[in-house]
Amino acid sequence: MKVAILTGGKGTRLGLKDIPKPMAPLAGRMLLERLIDVAKASGFREFVFLNGHLAEKVEGHFGDGANYGVHITHVREREPMGTAGAVRAAAHELTEPFLLLYGDTLLDVDLAHFARFHGQSGAMVSIFVHPNNHPHDSDLVEVENEQVRRFLPKPHEDGALLPNLVSAALYALDPAALDFAPADEPSDWGGQIFPAMIAAGAKIAAYRSVEYIKDMGTPERLMQGAEDLRSGKVAALRRAAPKPALFLDRDGVLNAEVNGVHRPEQLRLLPGVAAAVARTNAAGIPAICITNQPDLAKGFFTKDDLTRVFAALDTALAVEAGAYLDDMFYCPHHPESGWPGEVADLKIDCDCRKPKPGLLLAAAVKHNIDLARSWFVGDRHTDIVAAHAAGARGILIRSDTAQAGRSTSDAIPDYITDNLPDAVDHVLREIYP
Repeated sequence: MKVAILTGGKGTRLGLKDIPKPMAPLAGRMLLERLIDVAKASGFREFVFLNGHLAEKVEGHFGDGANYGVHITHVREREPMGTAGAVRAAAHELTEPFLLLYGDTLLDVDLAHFARFHGQSGAMVSIFVHPNNHPHDSDLVEVENEQVRRFLPKPHEDGALLPNLVSAALYALDPAALDFAPADEPSDWGGQIFPAMIAAGAKIAAYRSVEYIKDMGTPERLMQGAEDLRSGKVAALRRAAPKPALFLDRDGVLNAEVNGVHRPEQLRLLPGVAAAVARTNAAGIPAICITNQPDLAKGFFTKDDLTRVFAALDTALAVEAGAYLDDMFYCPHHPESGWPGEVADLKIDCDCRKPKPGLLLAAAVKHNIDLARSWFVGDRHTDIVAAHAAGARGILIRSDTAQAGRSTSDAIPDYITDNLPDAVDHVLREIYP
């Protein structure tokens, strides 16, 4: 499987004049060299460099790739053709499924696992997706069951409620996807081609991961990338590295409990929550929401309503503190019947409804979470029971619901507090003493 890399960025914001952006140095090594290292670590050896601006610099430095232990084929565009147009121009080199990387990114991703996901997805394209601290200027996607429902290219309307799920600069594509890019005019994947593919009914899969990937397009992001390498954050988020996580219940922990948040306008962050989640993000600890949503089974609201509520949560966290949740897991089930309009298929005794640990176990498998080093913050004793059943530790936030839901058989919390900021302080002290 070949790895195609777009190498033609100008690097204007980085002040580059003599080299293209992907050749910018980062902690003593070029961005492009780091991409080759990551791909080699996943077993890839065949590269296609899609060269544009200062193409001769790339071709002269990297040559045929022998000095890096790989084989590189160079394809030079005659004029700027955009991110999709440049790939379309190299279609003769990309006749089998391939990976596409943007040369101005810093990443540490298990590309072999991503490629396997694509092969099993049945999709024409698979996109690496994750949240970030600047969704307002990123291409976003709306996902359901690992399939992209909508593509939301930047710029976004002020005040819009948007899911903080970014289309990162990493794709797996079947050659048929190139047919959507016009042959004779510039085009871009995010702004044009992916939305057109969805409109045409083509399947685009979403690969959500906590692994590190960020564009290095500004001096500030380049500096942050260097710091993340130095601190070990990049390596700690690798798929192969078992990692601690902070699991968070939603209602009563992140936002005010109002007996069911069914509409976006009902969601209100609790004081200090966004800043607390941002501290977790900065520490490189995945923040993962774990929530029961039994009102779906009762028919009180729909999955589309829940999607909008989660978008409101994403937006509030991002606007207030540039914070984000790395993933969200919810249980839509309820075991008891008796509500008018209830959804029969969801009225089951499942393995994911807390106090059962199913959601935590699923998150641990997906992201290689070390549950013994992880914490779950909730406002009910059922959250503590679920945490202990999964092998994690539990923090209880004092509340009326916590007292009302307590029974003599419930597990004892490992820590009790009044709010999430103090809970995060405690977790950070425990994980990084």
